[in-house]
Amino acid sequence: MFSFKRWLLCAALAFSSQLSAAPPLTTISDVLYNADGTRFNGVLIISWQSFVASDASNVAANTENVNITNGNLYVQLIPTTNAETSAIYTVQYTSSRATQYSETWTVPPSLLPLRVSDIRVQPGSVTGTGPAGVTSIQITDISGLQTALNSRVSAGPGFASSRAAVINASGSIDGAVGNLSDCLHVDGSSGACGGGGGGAANATFADGETPGGAVNGSNSSFTLTNAPNPPTSLALYRNGLLLERGLDYTLSGSTISFQSTDIPQPGDILQASYRASVSLSGVGFVDQETPAGTMNGVNASFTLSQTPSPAASLVVYLNGLRLSPGVDYTATGATITFESGLQPQAQDILLCSYRIAQ
Repeated sequence: MFSFKRWLLCAALAFSSQLSAAPPLTTISDVLYNADGTRFNGVLIISWQSFVASDASNVAANTENVNITNGNLYVQLIPTTNAETSAIYTVQYTSSRATQYSETWTVPPSLLPLRVSDIRVQPGSVTGTGPAGVTSIQITDISGLQTALNSRVSAGPGFASSRAAVINASGSIDGAVGNLSDCLHVDGSSGACGGGGGGAANATFADGETPGGAVNGSNSSFTLTNAPNPPTSLALYRNGLLLERGLDYTLSGSTISFQSTDIPQPGDILQASYRASVSLSGVGFVDQETPAGTMNGVNASFTLSQTPSPAASLVVYLNGLRLSPGVDYTATGATITFESGLQPQAQDILLCSYRIAQ
């Protein structure tokens, strides 16, 4: 019969065997060379901080010197990539009693021998392990990293290379959308550039455009490249004088029709400036407003419905002639005061255009 003493002896031997079991090892075997092709001779100084191996073995911090003769490297190390706590090996290559260079190793578990290239960590790489072999760290694990990332501008969903940068509502950088020939506005919108003489299709601003049509004394219909939007934004000049819509001409879409008594004659110069669906953040437009005040040749003070912003955007026309601030009138806030002797008469036409802040 199997005696109790014999059973106790076997149990003790089994327990002793468990206590003496070493952690698993990975073999690194390679041939090392110098840059000139000769084999490396020297010492590898391998050091590490204390860590807990994958089998829960406590590995004390230590340093191991490995002699390299004729380039032959052979060493066995406890794996770090599956360790329960973060661990790496720091390796110094010394030769002729001087440190040649240093590098970092992370060693995975392997039944087959590995080469140095299999375990070398490239410069700039982030290494580390966590419980149960987790090989990544969270942003919150690094103090101050989230704050630093939040302060950096990121690429938005509309980001594109070789485009003007536009900051979207989330604070990220997008690429400006539009044709490469478009102009970019301060609010990030884009559109064909307005310019003198021609006026491009889908332009947001048209300045000094010559309406299409024969100036021959009989033709009364002229066409703009775009339909002014709003219609009140159209400023139509004939020989430098501002014409009045509804009195000198009518506008329908992009078509200008002159009254029969006001048909342009040969030699007349027509110019038009207008907007086409312009929307600028924080900017509004007031077009050809008649300010409040009695025009009787005596009253010199007139009031606008809003305050021009900037003040220099105010343009005042009297009977189509553009007046000069500081010479013909002064403007304070929303009040226009004409100089003595220049007060508007009862039959005069007084129009003002300006920008406002919204």
